Amino acid sequence: MGKVGAYLRLFRWPNLLIIALTQYLFRYGILLPLFPDTGLTHFQFFLLVLATLMLSAAGYAINDYFDLRIDRINKPHRIILGKDLSRRHAIFSHTILNVLGVGIAAYLAYRLWYWPLLLVFLVIPALLWFYSIRYKRMFLVGNLLVAFMTVLVMVIVWVVEIHTLDEAVVVEPLNRLFASRFLIAYLVFAFFTTLIRELIKDIEDIKGDAKAGCKTVPVVIGLRATKRMVVSLIILVMLFAGYLQVALLGRELDLLFIYLLFFVQVPFLLLIHRLLKASMKQDYTRLNRFVKLILLAGVLSMILIYFYLTY
Repeated sequence: MGKVGAYLRLFRWPNLLIIALTQYLFRYGILLPLFPDTGLTHFQFFLLVLATLMLSAAGYAINDYFDLRIDRINKPHRIILGKDLSRRHAIFSHTILNVLGVGIAAYLAYRLWYWPLLLVFLVIPALLWFYSIRYKRMFLVGNLLVAFMTVLVMVIVWVVEIHTLDEAVVVEPLNRLFASRFLIAYLVFAFFTTLIRELIKDIEDIKGDAKAGCKTVPVVIGLRATKRMVVSLIILVMLFAGYLQVALLGRELDLLFIYLLFFVQVPFLLLIHRLLKASMKQDYTRLNRFVKLILLAGVLSMILIYFYLTY
């Protein structure tokens, strides 16, 4: 593996791609059709996404830096640090990416005259640092933090866009309400789906986490109880998606109803079936990837909303 490939793996490039896709689809698929007079330029939004990706990549790098001992047990065949890259490379790239990401956020905060944006981008690296050294080893705390950081990806776009809109034009209250409902729906879906994925990942890594003294959910309450918790969360998300599907009926969104049925509800049912049958580490690895695909399917549904809002 070359150095470029090693860095891409270190930074979890598929996850970064999903983050960028989420932010772009949320802005161009939902916000712009409702608020065409947005105050952010296309270049400013690109910088916002770039800063988000830099901080996310830095978080992945520092996580691998502190998890090297655990990873030697959980995934020895997928270790990057110590093989393709040194630990010094990880800490150096973490520092550079954070500096660049915060620097871009500072520039945007100055240009938009919205300093809370800079505050958020200063807090994120600190949260990711403490997640890597402490929170991920605590019962449920790390899982909830990762789920929160996932929804923050969309919240950042919403807050900045609404701020620039309020500064530039009078926002139609009905459109603001419409957009906020879409936002809440995606936030709930992304939060709980990410939480499900994190718990499955903890089951996958239970051996190394237990040896390292981590108090993750499966280490503390056991494998069966964790499975029951995950199944309960899946059913909760399915009920929420079902509520949304019922609300969509008669609103010219029948295609979205069908999409959620076949690309969210049915996969969740398959996930429950496969989770209850899973027994080997590789089973949970596949389930982890499967949940990521469900999350991606949810993000891609914004394309259908775009066509509904524009045609």
